[in-house]
Amino acid sequence: MQYHVIWNGGSGKSLQIEQLRRLLVDVPTRWTEMQRDVDLHQCIAASECQTVIAAGGDGTVNAVVNAMMKIDIASRPNLAVIPLGTANDFAGTLGISDEINLAVAEMRHSEPIRMDVVKVFAENYQRWFANVAAGGNCVRVSEEMTDEIKQRWGALSYVRGAISVLADMNSYRVRIDIDGDQIEMDSWAILIANGRTNAGRIEVAPLASTDDGLLDVVLIKDGNVMDMVEIVAGNLSGSFEQCDQVIYRQAKCVELQSSPPMRFTMDGEIVDEEPIRFCIEPAAIAMYVGRDGSIRRDGD
Repeated sequence: MQYHVIWNGGSGKSLQIEQLRRLLVDVPTRWTEMQRDVDLHQCIAASECQTVIAAGGDGTVNAVVNAMMKIDIASRPNLAVIPLGTANDFAGTLGISDEINLAVAEMRHSEPIRMDVVKVFAENYQRWFANVAAGGNCVRVSEEMTDEIKQRWGALSYVRGAISVLADMNSYRVRIDIDGDQIEMDSWAILIANGRTNAGRIEVAPLASTDDGLLDVVLIKDGNVMDMVEIVAGNLSGSFEQCDQVIYRQAKCVELQSSPPMRFTMDGEIVDEEPIRFCIEPAAIAMYVGRDGSIRRDGD
């Protein structure tokens, strides 16, 4: 079996799935719809495919990555992403086209590159993610993003959700260990990034590369409304990491706990256990990447 397509039937993308079927009609392909009673790990392992295609948004990619990481690396298939979600942040990180025909063409005419993923540990929790974990007020914003808002605002849903949170930002007293370097601070939000964009292609970790063997750690200090304006302006101008309210580090492992406890959303999956530890797993999955993917290039 060459391809195994995992697709989210609840995403209302039946026309796009039919288009994808037509584009892959000439190659042996297995099709699996994501459902609660489907064990993706067993399903992918049993298919013995060369490449798994995650056809959906960031939640679909997250489910597929977690299933694939349970397969021994020697037998682990390649991963391709066909973006069919609202924001498609990880597809953007990989430089994958939003046009299905172009995304398929890129996959079929390129070689996969081994990419990092992030392993997350807590007392009763062990998972992986490929793109970004966002904690603190970021989770509150995500919870404001109803299905109605996503449908109406699309990739700008996060901006719409932030409006309700900005007037009442929570502050968190955080103790964080970054490769042995201890920091204690009051924080609005923390981002642990493998990819560069989050929440609708907003660039939150501009120095991140998905194949450098490092986490990008973004700590946003507590402050006032004008501080938030500076952060937003820095984000728009491409100098986000230089803002006074931002601490930007790179590391292999990060552990933190906070008061009150800080929840994280990791590629759409929420975890609320502390202390929590993030560790990079270098070269974990071979992935197909577009021309503009956030990877190291020769000479970088």
